[in-house]
Amino acid sequence: MKHLWIAGIMILAGGIMGLGFGTGGEGSLMVGEANSLSPEPPGAEKASPMESEPPLEAQAETSPTASPQEAPGTRRSWSRRRSRYPGPIPTPEDWEPPEGKVRIGLQAGHWRANEAPRELSGLRENGTAWRGTAEWEVNLAIAEETAELLEELGYEVDVLPAVVPPSYRAHLFIAIHADGSNDPNARGYRVATPRRDATGRASQFAELLMQSYGEATSIRRLPTVTRRMRNYYAFNFRRYEHALHPMTIGVIIETGFITSPRDRRVIMSEPEKAAKGIVEAIKAFPITPPPGDSVAVKKDTTGVQKDTTGIVRTPR
Repeated sequence: MKHLWIAGIMILAGGIMGLGFGTGGEGSLMVGEANSLSPEPPGAEKASPMESEPPLEAQAETSPTASPQEAPGTRRSWSRRRSRYPGPIPTPEDWEPPEGKVRIGLQAGHWRANEAPRELSGLRENGTAWRGTAEWEVNLAIAEETAELLEELGYEVDVLPAVVPPSYRAHLFIAIHADGSNDPNARGYRVATPRRDATGRASQFAELLMQSYGEATSIRRLPTVTRRMRNYYAFNFRRYEHALHPMTIGVIIETGFITSPRDRRVIMSEPEKAAKGIVEAIKAFPITPPPGDSVAVKKDTTGVQKDTTGIVRTPR
C-alpha cells in the first residue's frame, strides 16, 4: 500500500507539472523551440500564476466534466474537459477580423486583477513589486505610452486589464508584464507565443517584437521563455471564457526586471522607450500596418465607424 501511495503522488505531480503548475525546478523553453529546455537565468524568480493557469483550487471550480475519481489538473482530466469556446474552432481562412481600423489590444498585466471572475480567481493577488511600486503600475504605464503612439498613427487601441473580455477579437493582442527577482543581477526581456497558436502568425510577430524592443531599449534579450508564459491563461480559449478569440494573434512580453537597476531605468523611468519598441514591431507586422498605409476604415450607412468586436472599450 505504501508503494501504491507513493506512485499515486508521483503520477499526480507529473500531471500537474505537465500543465505548468510546478512550483519548483521548472525549466525554460528556448524561443522557437518548444521542446528544448534551458535553465532560468541566475536568480530569476519563477513566473507568477498570472503568467500561468490558475492554481489547482481554481481549476476544480471550472472543470464541470472532470471525473470525481480524477484529480483536477492531471493529463487525463484535462483531455476530457469540454472546450469553453462556443462552436468549432475557426481557421485562418474563415476568420473575419474586426471591421474598421486595425485594432490592437494591449493588456496591462495584473491591472485590476482583483476583479477577476470565479474561473480566474487564482489571479487576484499576483505580480511582483519593487519598493512600493506594483508591477501593474509599470505595465500600465508602458501600455498607456504604447496606446498613445498607436492612436497617433491611426490605430484603434484597447488598453485591457488582467481579465480580457470573453472571446476578445482584435488584429493583435500583446500582454505586457515585468519580471522580478531576489537577485539584482537578474535582468533581460523575453517574448513568448501561445503553446497552441491557431493563427499560425504569433511567432512571426514575436520575432519582430524581440528585435525592435531590444533596439529601442538596449535591454538584453533572454533566449528562454517559461512554460507558464506559453500557457498564459488569456491564450487558453479552450479552457476559459475570458480569453482571446482563437484567431486573435497574441504574444506576451516580459519587458524587463523591475528589480534590476539597468532594466528599471527603462521600464520605470523611460516607459516611452519600451513603448517605441512595441510600436515599431506592430508597424512592421504585415497583419497590422499603419492604417494610413493600406487599411481603409469601413463605415456603415450613417457614416459612423462600425465596431463589431462585441466588447466595451476599457476607459483609460
